[in-house]
Amino acid sequence: MSTPHFKFEWLAIAADIAVEAGDAIMSIYASDEFAINTKDDASPVTAADLASHEVIVKRLKQLTPEIPILSEESVETDWSERRHWSSYWLIDPLDGTKEFIKRNGEFTVNIAFIVEDKAVAGVVYAPVLDKCFYGALDQGAWVEHSGRKQTLCNLSSDYVGAPRIVGSRSHISPGLEAYLQQIGEHQMKSVGSSLKFCLLAEGEADIYPRLGLTSEWDTAAAQAVLESAGGKVLQFETGKRLDYNQKEDILNPYFIAYAPHWR
Repeated sequence: MSTPHFKFEWLAIAADIAVEAGDAIMSIYASDEFAINTKDDASPVTAADLASHEVIVKRLKQLTPEIPILSEESVETDWSERRHWSSYWLIDPLDGTKEFIKRNGEFTVNIAFIVEDKAVAGVVYAPVLDKCFYGALDQGAWVEHSGRKQTLCNLSSDYVGAPRIVGSRSHISPGLEAYLQQIGEHQMKSVGSSLKFCLLAEGEADIYPRLGLTSEWDTAAAQAVLESAGGKVLQFETGKRLDYNQKEDILNPYFIAYAPHWR
């Protein structure tokens, strides 16, 4: 049985698209220099962001020409139109542009499928690490690395020590310190991009508190992977599941993500 409005066979195709987009990114990453421009919101953008965007949009339009696509690098669709979408692709062609610029390898290609307010399927591909995470709700979640495929729910940790907290490498928020004081003893690990969710799905970390701004394309694909593996992503203030396309702006509320073994 497939999730309503989503065909399970699309997941493998989306993973292939993410890898193709990753190849486009890596061709620029390997160059000696690449131009860095600044968008209206002061965030950086490179030719790699745009090259990945072009690959993904072209391939998704071939796969599902009738389904809308919302990308970080596309012209923003007006809320008056977007509010009527029952399903759509939500993509971040290069999540972690700052990590790309720093050349630390902690950046990803994110492709998600949204139905109503839920991220029901997602692919997160880390080109430098050659790791592809993908999952669909009620179907399962997997990671492929060096030709080996593993089921993410089988990787859940039986760790019982101090909570292993994962946080952003490039975005440190003031609210995080207060949250960590409430947690008490803990271990802290900083990682870029949506790889933070993936560490939870792999059982390598326990909690990802994001008490700072993110956009919906930053989180959707990785949330789908984590929740498909049995984890949770809950709004910090309400405890409700992090949802999508429910308001005019695309900024997420603060949230806490939990590994499958943690709740």
